[in-house]
Amino acid sequence: MSDEKVIIEVGLNENQLRRANPNVAYTPEEIAVDARRCLDAGASVVHFHARDPITGEGTGEVGVNIETQRRVTETTSLIAYPTYADLVWVCDGYSTTCSPAEIRFRHFVEGVKSGVRFEVCPIDLGAFYDMNAVRAPGSDEAGIEGWRLTRGHQVNNGFDHLWLTRFAEQNGLQKAFAAPDTMCLLNLRNLIDMGMVPEPHLSLKLFFWSGTALNTRFQAMLSLALELFTDKRLRWMPVVQGADGLPLAAQALAVGGDVRTGIGDFNYADQGAPTNAALVERVVAMASALGREPASPDEARAIKGIAPLGERPEPGS
Repeated sequence: MSDEKVIIEVGLNENQLRRANPNVAYTPEEIAVDARRCLDAGASVVHFHARDPITGEGTGEVGVNIETQRRVTETTSLIAYPTYADLVWVCDGYSTTCSPAEIRFRHFVEGVKSGVRFEVCPIDLGAFYDMNAVRAPGSDEAGIEGWRLTRGHQVNNGFDHLWLTRFAEQNGLQKAFAAPDTMCLLNLRNLIDMGMVPEPHLSLKLFFWSGTALNTRFQAMLSLALELFTDKRLRWMPVVQGADGLPLAAQALAVGGDVRTGIGDFNYADQGAPTNAALVERVVAMASALGREPASPDEARAIKGIAPLGERPEPGS
């Protein structure tokens, strides 16, 4: 059955630079070629950060993001999606927060309008350990009865989450949630209880920064997620950034999870600076040893509840 297959996602470049791994792709052309190699190796989903082609620094420039998405989706059948755009320095200069979601997602908005294939709306549930909403009588300016959305010094506040879920709904995009801590899982439960995530399928990434106490943190996050979302067809995967994610990928494969790998999440310089395709091949071998086959992009769409290619809904329909 397709549900037994593993969805392999690749973090193509994130914020890694070539001085750490020379295989990091910068330009739209390089990212598209790298994505194609990952598809051939067994991946079904790719995630990228648009980059300045000269310096390699990340860019939120709308045109570069759309062009990169266009090249990947026109040359492969992969499910592809870019990151958020823009960070705003605050306080002492060491902390960052983000502009409102409607500003950060300009490249998604304009990309969808232009007809480039977008299928996924990434929704970061992180909110600096603040709840995105609290239950309260009546409603506030958001107009959701029985809830008050929060504002404040947050990466994503309740209004951002509301905008993102509505944008995804209006444009037929899958809501792909990312949870860096347990509070984020409660934020997702809030969104479900508000009626903002009515679909039966739930796509969730459990994020971990570095490898400190990784197994303990993973078990705690996964246990809570499984308890909170029994009413959904949950597909989950761990994402390890700043450390080797392959040991945790092996654990996920063994208990039915999906997998993300890629030199964007960790440069693997200590392992000879492999390519993204080489990491995908390693994950495929690990999965095969456990009796799990990699899902093709079309199979991944069916598992995730994404419309097949050729049956994409019109934006706003």
